[in-house]
Amino acid sequence: MRIPATALLVSLLAATAGPAAQAQQNINLTAGPTDYTTWTLFGDAQARNFTPGNGFTYSQLDLTLPGSGGQAGAGYAPTGLALDFNQAFRFDFNWTIPTVANPGLRGDGLTFTLTSSPGLGTGGSGLGYEGLAASSVAFAIDTFNFVGEPVSPSVQILAAGSVTPLAATETGLGDAIRDPNFQWFGHLVYTPSGQGDNAGLLAGSIDHPNLGSFSVQASIDFGALGLAGQTVYYGFTASNGLATDGHSTSWGAPVPEPQNYALMLAGLAAMGWMVRRRA
Repeated sequence: MRIPATALLVSLLAATAGPAAQAQQNINLTAGPTDYTTWTLFGDAQARNFTPGNGFTYSQLDLTLPGSGGQAGAGYAPTGLALDFNQAFRFDFNWTIPTVANPGLRGDGLTFTLTSSPGLGTGGSGLGYEGLAASSVAFAIDTFNFVGEPVSPSVQILAAGSVTPLAATETGLGDAIRDPNFQWFGHLVYTPSGQGDNAGLLAGSIDHPNLGSFSVQASIDFGALGLAGQTVYYGFTASNGLATDGHSTSWGAPVPEPQNYALMLAGLAAMGWMVRRRA
């Protein structure tokens, strides 16, 4: 598969942007480039890059591995963001719960988390989020419930390191949320109040090509949570408790043909020459 040299240059420059990402209000992990081996990992989380021979190279973050219970893991992007909570922001990501041979009990779930202090909370029904920094919020996909809790699978908005949801939506999906063929897509979208008070509406949603879309939203005061004015780290947490579910996210890119590498290097050399000439 041929990749235009300009596309390769854009990807390379985006990958090396580094500190420029600090000012971003929108992060799309599905568009990449995303290298999970550079992320900060906790607990049972593992990251790897691999090229299986299908023309693509993948970077994968496994928060828990399928087939073993009692796991909890977390992974966070290495560069924090200076989010302005009086401006809109959006995060897009994908996620999957790989099927195991004998799935049995379903549990426990994963979160996409924004926090001032990366780390791993408690496992089991704590989703790897419970007990995390009070200056945090999370969008949770909860796949296990006790009596009196929202029936799983549900999508929830969490805050302050607590797994008592501020809001929850039951999906009615049951075991269908485990799909071996397609990843789910997740979205976390913030709409400020417009009052300059670091508060607004935080909405989380998941969608699937065959199973539909589900969303939840809650009002969040980021000033009261202590996140306003702080460096914000984004990432994932997950746990599987007595179940043996895996929880993963990945990003893939076509493998460029050799001639495209040559074009890319030539383009970079030309850019370097122009910079030196201007200097």
